[in-house]
Amino acid sequence: MRYIAKTITLSLLIAMSGCKPETSTQVTIGIIEPLQHKAMDEIVAGFTETLHQQYSQPVIIRVENAQNDANLKRAIIEKMHDAQYTLIVPIGVDATQMTLAMVHDQPVVSLASDTSDKDRQKLNPCNVAVVQDEISSKQLLAVVHAAYPQLTRLTLIHSSANKVFPEVQATMAAGKEYGIIINTKMVSSLPELQSATQAIPADTQGIFILKDHLIVSGIATLAKVAADHHIPLITSDEGSVQEGAGFAIGVREREIGVEGAKLAAAVLTGKPICQLPIATMKNLSVFINKNALLRESQNVDKIVAAAKQFNYKTEMVSVGSDG
Repeated sequence: MRYIAKTITLSLLIAMSGCKPETSTQVTIGIIEPLQHKAMDEIVAGFTETLHQQYSQPVIIRVENAQNDANLKRAIIEKMHDAQYTLIVPIGVDATQMTLAMVHDQPVVSLASDTSDKDRQKLNPCNVAVVQDEISSKQLLAVVHAAYPQLTRLTLIHSSANKVFPEVQATMAAGKEYGIIINTKMVSSLPELQSATQAIPADTQGIFILKDHLIVSGIATLAKVAADHHIPLITSDEGSVQEGAGFAIGVREREIGVEGAKLAAAVLTGKPICQLPIATMKNLSVFINKNALLRESQNVDKIVAAAKQFNYKTEMVSVGSDG
């Protein structure tokens, strides 16, 4: 089984949870990316840079990409477990669930997860610290409705990941509250994304995606479709806006990594992992790519006004496909 691995060596002082640091023992942290894309890069950068700022002794950080393959993800977790990595850091709901099912004797710091305190207290032993970043579909669609009060038909494109299905159902239910019919298209791989976009109904008034790793990795395809149809591409993460989506309602991905690094520092210096409070990302922003909106024939002022209505900060980005 082959997989992509990146190794980052930093100057860090780290100890096992509940143990004093031993400088003679090599410390290794494993970060599991379900699939590489801009948001993943931001999370990893926030995590590694924050640790680098706070610690001074050597540690190896290995970032491994599961390429949206469950078997590969399982093999990566097995490797990290068998090699007795000091700390395992899965990103996302599915990676976290698989890690916690397989790893019971090593500390875990879960990033961008929906794991609750009740969930982790059921573990025996409880071995996980958590950074939550889940945003409700109602919050997302409230901004969409404020920006586009006449919008009644929205196409939601999603993957077949387990964590996505309840979010799709919640989005459809929230849509009814705002008089928005949500048409859904599911894809299982990136090659299917192109055919899914060709099946978008002619009367759709916008394309919407959740925090969905597979779909986000194909954002360039969706950005082109949105521009061709002159409809907004609305997403749930900053990275996809940097890569060409019109706007998103979400949190700064880098801050997820920063908060995770703070938890990791606490765990690895001996603080009881299950006594650490769950870190919740609450400060939502509306990320706007003006050039992408121009290509989509959209009015940026409407989106800025909608963000102000909910007291969300607006952040302008212009990178990726704008270059």
